[in-house]
Amino acid sequence: MLILAGLPARAGTGGIAGVRSTDAAIREMLDDGAWESPTFRGLIGAVIAHDGIVYVEDGVCLHSVHACLLMNVTAAGGYRILQIVIDRQGVMAHRRRLDVIATIGHELRHAVEVLSEPAITTGAALFHFYSRKAGTSNPTFETPAAIDAGLRIRRELGRGDTFVWEQVAAR
Repeated sequence: MLILAGLPARAGTGGIAGVRSTDAAIREMLDDGAWESPTFRGLIGAVIAHDGIVYVEDGVCLHSVHACLLMNVTAAGGYRILQIVIDRQGVMAHRRRLDVIATIGHELRHAVEVLSEPAITTGAALFHFYSRKAGTSNPTFETPAAIDAGLRIRRELGRGDTFVWEQVAAR
């Protein structure tokens, strides 16, 4: 089952726009982030507003990073589809759940940066965009906006479990 991470789909989309995952644990984290963090919720809204679909999946990123926006863009049916990968079996397995949600939010901010540029419709265009915007001597890219989003989301989530997670655990 795929979800829209706590926000309704745009009218006429049949529920296909938004932020999704095929992983139940990630879907719960997306719901928690959307429920508890105005910043996270705003990022999901921005994905929808920019005709984006972002999949967040468990996996391994290149270049020894624990989470990443893959350098691929698929244009289909008037949408641009992006993928975020979170290494939940590696480094992220030892992080607190709220830190993982904040990391997803950090990567969602990168997705919004890409979706805000209508000309980015290929992986090559995405790579060149970040080469110009966040040039670096190593093979990874970082932006102050994404760092700020992750930190802000983590503060908004507080110290304990999130409300949605508490409800799931109570079942």
